[in-house]
Amino acid sequence: MEYKTKEQVIEQANKLVNKSLSDILIVDELSAIKEKLINYGTKRKGYLGNLVEEFHFDIKPNNDSNPDFKDAEVELKCTPLKRHSVKKYVSKERLVFSMINYDKIINEKWKTSSFLKKNKVLLILFYLFEKNVPIFDYKFKYSYLLNLLEGISNQDILQIQKDWEYIVNKINNGEAHLLSEADTYYLGACTKAANKLILRDQPKSKESAKPRAFSLKQKYLNFIIQKYLLKKNISSESIFKSNDSIKTIEEVVVKKFKRYIGKTNIEIEKKLNLKIKRYSKNYTRYLINRIFGVKTNKIEELEKADITMKVITLEYTGNLKESLSFPAFNYKNLVIQTWYNERRGEIADFHALLETQKFLFVVFQKAKNGKELVLKKIKFWNFPMSDLSEAERVWKATINCVNQGNYEKLPKISDSHLAHVRPHAKNSQDTQETPQGTQEIKRSFWLNAKYVQKVLS
Repeated sequence: MEYKTKEQVIEQANKLVNKSLSDILIVDELSAIKEKLINYGTKRKGYLGNLVEEFHFDIKPNNDSNPDFKDAEVELKCTPLKRHSVKKYVSKERLVFSMINYDKIINEKWKTSSFLKKNKVLLILFYLFEKNVPIFDYKFKYSYLLNLLEGISNQDILQIQKDWEYIVNKINNGEAHLLSEADTYYLGACTKAANKLILRDQPKSKESAKPRAFSLKQKYLNFIIQKYLLKKNISSESIFKSNDSIKTIEEVVVKKFKRYIGKTNIEIEKKLNLKIKRYSKNYTRYLINRIFGVKTNKIEELEKADITMKVITLEYTGNLKESLSFPAFNYKNLVIQTWYNERRGEIADFHALLETQKFLFVVFQKAKNGKELVLKKIKFWNFPMSDLSEAERVWKATINCVNQGNYEKLPKISDSHLAHVRPHAKNSQDTQETPQGTQEIKRSFWLNAKYVQKVLS
């Protein structure tokens, strides 16, 4: 069948909704798929998409720079959902596009880019991932046509463009080896290699770089699922107002905080005409929300860009006492993790956080009188890839200690300039089972206070 229009593509896609490949294929086709699975293995990423192209749409999978449906100008993507107790379905992973060609992309512009040529209009087929179920039995739940230049808000369109430009500029500066998925907001540059030993040349540097592909980030994909597929009311508030000019997330946040930098919390309260109980547990967060112009801790742009906001309070001297914590890890799960293996779809939790997490630091400093707080600065930050090897060393040392049951020898703050392990529990009874069958207080990785202070300065 020839697909000349988007409508023809959508019509064929909808025939697959609420069905699996097993439901629509004849016996001979299903047998052919099972034979291929023996050769390729069930964990080959992208294989389900190839099967859908070949057996449902009757097009041959290829590495063409054009969209899968060339005449209709539509690219096909299959991506997994997983069940969620509250949201019904959420994305299981990011949506990965084609590899980034470091040599060619530095000569491209956004509007005429190879990325847009292929991916401007996406037909996304969402299927429900179920463990231990053959891929030809996965049920397709939704089909959705996503236009990256029309089908989303103007702010989101601009942000995706700026994300693409940031990635290209970094490659153009000879820094492809320093790219991180957390550099950007909605469109990322995710690693795409079987393991960390696979590297490729880059045009503006002698340093080899990890192979990377463009990807639509998981949290942003979740936003698309909840708003456009499930038609749910988004409970978060947007920091963009109707009379705002079109800006990026960072530009809007900087604008909102700019007029309050250098002022005390008392002065900020007066400017915002607030009457709140000072120095309560959530006082600073409430103050920040009012600066944002929202009344909830759920801020749409921070959530769909996976930005973690951290309120940091410096001493009057400017020193930072508190280290920066990550979520508590599970001892038994920690020791069976792999730092990175893309082919098997494995990445350690700590590694994934460092690669993908962007922070918004809101920094206060105690005033000399000890009663007031001065808003010193805000800073968007993500973990630099140049420090990743040291993070891996601390992670490996942690695993060795846990495997040996030497919990008193877990990495201390004096063992690394970067990170350490320490308790992250409500109280002494907040414990987890260890590989040895004993109970240990919950712990997590922490970035050292001096390291964070260096970041802030």
